[in-house]
Amino acid sequence: MTNDLNAMIELIKKFQNNAITLQEAIELRRLSAEFSNICGEFVEEQFTQAYLFTDQAVNQ
Repeated sequence: MTNDLNAMIELIKKFQNNAITLQEAIELRRLSAEFSNICGEFVEEQFTQAYLFTDQAVNQ
């Protein structure tokens, strides 16, 4: 994942300078979507754990 993040950062820099090719923009979109999915899964796991913890505390 670290390599993907580094690649994404480099592509973002190119994008900010309007020096990005179409192929690089497509790759940036793919990497961004992958990163978003990973973050979304993490958030869902955290919400599930918080819900289970709260539910256990209430039902004791």
